[in-house]
This record gives sequence, C-alpha cells and structure tokens, in this order.
Amino acid sequence: MNEKDEYIKKVKTHLAVMMGKGRKIDKIFLSQGLTRLEVFAIQQIYQATNGDQDNKGIYVSVLAKNMDIVLSSASRTLNSLEKRGLISRKIDPENRRNICVMLTEKGEFVRKQCMENVNLLVSRVVDDMGIEDMEQLMILWNRFIDQMDKEVNELTEEMNKKTE
Repeated sequence: MNEKDEYIKKVKTHLAVMMGKGRKIDKIFLSQGLTRLEVFAIQQIYQATNGDQDNKGIYVSVLAKNMDIVLSSASRTLNSLEKRGLISRKIDPENRRNICVMLTEKGEFVRKQCMENVNLLVSRVVDDMGIEDMEQLMILWNRFIDQMDKEVNELTEEMNKKTE
C-alpha cells in the first residue's frame, strides 16, 4: 500500500469515528425524543414564521426545499411531528392547493428546549477550544464539505453516464 492509500485509509477511519461520536451528541440535540431531521424541520418552521404564531406558516414544498429533502421525506417527518402535537397543518386560504405548516405551543416549547441544550453544548465547546480554533475549524470544515459535494456531484454524473 502506498503513502496516499495509507492516508486515505486514515481519513476514512477518522470520518467513521467522527460520525460515531456524532451520535453521542444526539443525546443533547435530540433530548426531546426527536430525530435530527425532526429537530431541523422544527427549527426551519420556526425561522420561516419568525416565531410568529399568527403567521400563516410555511408551505410543505418550501420546507422540503429549505431542508434539501424530497417532498415525501418532508411529509413523513411532518406526519411524525403532527402525531406528537408539535405542528399543525392548515390549507392556505389564498391558495387552497397549498398546505401551510406551523408550530404548536408544544412544538415551540420543544424547539426552545432543544435549542437551549444545543446552545449550552456549543458554548462549552467554544470555551474549551477557543474562538480562533473554532474559526479555523469552520473554515476547513466548509472547504471539506464543499469539496466532498463537488466530488459527489462529479461521481454521480460519471455513474449516470455509465448507465445510459
């Protein structure tokens, strides 16, 4: 095995370890019994409505687009949140073909609890690592994610060409 292959193996191992440790973080992020996707959806709904209960809500299609997920995944996530009483759905009176999603009072309470836990965790990490190291980490992480995204797109395109 050459030096590059050894390094690739090391990177893959570190990524796997990071993902595994990321699951431990879920205990804080997901302390309200929600999945990551559900927490993300709740936060997206909150941001779209600016926390205004009188706001008509966010369209399911817009929510799916903002979350970068397909409509069926958004619908499944919303079904789960609705069963728990965290969101409500209403037909848009301006366009009856559209469904608007809003947080309920319970949903806002759960969102607030999740965000308090996240804020506490991130605050402690920033205190321990320092702002300068965190800035460097975010810059490098964004470069890494952008590069991974680029390569995934290129590989997907190459794979699609092979199957045509």
